[in-house]
Amino acid sequence: MGYDLNPQRLVIFSGFFGTISWVTARDYFELSTFYGILLLTLWGILLIGTRFKFKINDDHFVYRILFYNKLIFKKEIYPDQIEQLRFIRVGWAKKAAIIKIYRGKNIRLAVITQPNAYEHLLEFAEKHDISIFKTKDYLILERMK
Repeated sequence: MGYDLNPQRLVIFSGFFGTISWVTARDYFELSTFYGILLLTLWGILLIGTRFKFKINDDHFVYRILFYNKLIFKKEIYPDQIEQLRFIRVGWAKKAAIIKIYRGKNIRLAVITQPNAYEHLLEFAEKHDISIFKTKDYLILERMK
């Protein structure tokens, strides 16, 4: 099952970084407002074209980063590479999952747009005997729905 990820952190931090870059360039290098607007426009085009995809197969996960449908990064994660699936709450009432990897960077799935994705993650973990950890806040969210 494939899922789209909505990278909220990327948008927020990129907007902040773009604004700081513009202010710095304008103050120290005396660039005009035109170049600042051009910089922010290019930054926006880069953000619009970036897509994150996550797919749950029967025997592994696939995490991909795309730029205008061109593959930039692809990582296949097999059950023997996963240390733990950690389910947490983010924000006020949103579920999230963190895939903890033995020797690698953890993957944070806090921005999955489909709500049934977390049930599929649980099924995958139970099927492959992967350690599952749910925080108290996550358990409260499960009871609410």
